[in-house]
Amino acid sequence: MLTLLYAYTVVAAVGNLVMLPRMGAAIGYGITPVGWWWLGFGVALPVIAYALALLFGRRRSAPLRLLVLAVGLCAVAAVQLEIMHLVPQSSFFAS
Repeated sequence: MLTLLYAYTVVAAVGNLVMLPRMGAAIGYGITPVGWWWLGFGVALPVIAYALALLFGRRRSAPLRLLVLAVGLCAVAAVQLEIMHLVPQSSFFAS
């Protein structure tokens, strides 16, 4: 089940990666290089966190492995929220 939540975060990040430039172009703006970096980071972060959680949870009991996966998912969610609230929108778009 946690794997599906990790997959959901990747799908949501890919959706942002695809749709944000289209929405910006529709109103006459483009994505800045910093914006592209943040969008790419949003896609890579859940994948990296999942791989690290699997690596750290290896050879552990099932409850501990589940805990490590849950902590990784919580960290991904926290970082994505921080990006959404602390990175100014002006760093994403340029005319």
